[in-house]
Amino acid sequence: MQKLTTRLSPRDQALFDRLSEVEAKAFFDYLFSVPKKPDGTPKLRSRVIGLYDPFCDRRLHPLGILWQAAPYSFCNHQCVYCYGRSYLHQFGGGARAKNGFRRSFDRCLVVMKELGLPPRHLSMANSTDVLQSQLERSHRHTLYMLGRLREYHDLFPSFGILTKNPGILLEDPGYVTAILDLNAELQVSIAFFRDSAGKLMEPGAAPVSERRRAVEKLVRLGVPVALRIDPLFPRRVTGCREYQDLNEDLVLLTQWAGKVGVSYVISSPLKLVYRRNVVREFNQSLIKAFPEVRRNYRRMPRELQRKLMGDLQGLCDKAELPLQHCFTNILHRNSFA
Repeated sequence: MQKLTTRLSPRDQALFDRLSEVEAKAFFDYLFSVPKKPDGTPKLRSRVIGLYDPFCDRRLHPLGILWQAAPYSFCNHQCVYCYGRSYLHQFGGGARAKNGFRRSFDRCLVVMKELGLPPRHLSMANSTDVLQSQLERSHRHTLYMLGRLREYHDLFPSFGILTKNPGILLEDPGYVTAILDLNAELQVSIAFFRDSAGKLMEPGAAPVSERRRAVEKLVRLGVPVALRIDPLFPRRVTGCREYQDLNEDLVLLTQWAGKVGVSYVISSPLKLVYRRNVVREFNQSLIKAFPEVRRNYRRMPRELQRKLMGDLQGLCDKAELPLQHCFTNILHRNSFA
């Protein structure tokens, strides 16, 4: 085992930090293929139940091993700020169901069980909405996935579903039954209170008022719901358009969330996609607030990021809602965090 892992890149080697020899061997056998690349380096497998953010450098960001799974590739919400634009540009034809998803998903569960993988959090999913209306109504793959996970509950200590379309969960009682049985957390993305702002920024997604109504019904049914006010857009920056209003969006959102029984709020400041597949007019309207370029993104100054998160923290405090930064939320999913 040690000989195999030493052939990995330093970034991939960091996946196995804090694992015992037995655990490392099990995860290695699931994640990496043998035979190897021509240079002798084991190759990361592409699995339906795969690494949460496989491109993340675990030396810098110690996420450890977490899972994500999505039955659909890409997303039809058309969010102008979508981080996925930096690496999902190849899906120009729009979202689609993955070929042979159910067979591949079942196979992953069987292999994980056979290898005795230690339990890890499963996200559905961090870059693709698993509840997109047209796809899920046509295929019901996410409903199938939830049903199968009930049979393999011991492989995953916790589950998360991230969506901009919570209303579809009310169309079939099987969704809510499975979520309650799994004790899965539903994270609903609502960054605006005004439908007009939501339509401008997320033209293909469900109206934000519709999402709020669905959240209220799901909370009454006992579903644990976290609100993702994510991302936070820059405000009061000279030369930048303000898309997200403090009073008309953030104040009203937090007040509403506190009243209806949302568990807590997750947020983070906007990263502006750099170079690849950008919405040019949108980027240009904000670019003065993003002077720093790191890898595929432009970022706001840290002082401005702290100000935006601080303002939201104050609003959450008034509404008696806990607030977590999205990265902190991810770290908490692992057993050693």
